[in-house]
Amino acid sequence: MGRRDHRFTVLGKKYTIGLDDELEEVFRMAERELNRRLLAKAGEKIDGYNDRDYLALVALQAMAENLCLQHDNTVEPDTEAIAALIEKIESKLK
Repeated sequence: MGRRDHRFTVLGKKYTIGLDDELEEVFRMAERELNRRLLAKAGEKIDGYNDRDYLALVALQAMAENLCLQHDNTVEPDTEAIAALIEKIESKLK
């Protein structure tokens, strides 16, 4: 497997992205999820909004979710380290 162009469709428009073959399925899942979210958001029929506006809202939501996941992944190891220190302190105090 190597790197090659893959075609994806968002809001009915086709886009070509060069990526490693092993990432194709991840991008296919992202393509389906993006189109699902866009259809749901467009179904809200916000006055004055077009496809570009809905895309911006979905992108903002996805980025916020991504940042929350990144934060959760960086905070958890600290929590474990703190718990270990508390346990060590408590054992010394007994």
